[in-house]
Amino acid sequence: MEIASLAIRMPKPKSLNVAYAGQHWTKRKGSTDKYREAVCFLLLEQGKPTFEVETYQLLLVSNGRTDIDNRIMAIKYLNDAMEKDLKWIPNDGRKVFKELTIREDDELEKDEFVMEITFYGRK
Repeated sequence: MEIASLAIRMPKPKSLNVAYAGQHWTKRKGSTDKYREAVCFLLLEQGKPTFEVETYQLLLVSNGRTDIDNRIMAIKYLNDAMEKDLKWIPNDGRKVFKELTIREDDELEKDEFVMEITFYGRK
């Protein structure tokens, strides 16, 4: 079993409430595309795992003003970037995406979001 881990400082995501409350779909799509593009750039800076990813897990550590459950948009955008844009993961279904942890850390800078990704697979 091969294991690779990386950590990226994510841009501050929109909260779930803001993302889906009263915005026209074209405005949501535009902001989503920009966020995913930024996430792809950050991931590519870290480098793709050198093996075929079979499963992965995520840990989001943040210090934000929103409710912790509203930070799910960061995870959604990251998963879409890894699956649809970069093709690093086969999908984000339950057989591949095994664990998600979201933790608040007041020691981080205000509105700082750090995503730790651990990939598991075989060469």
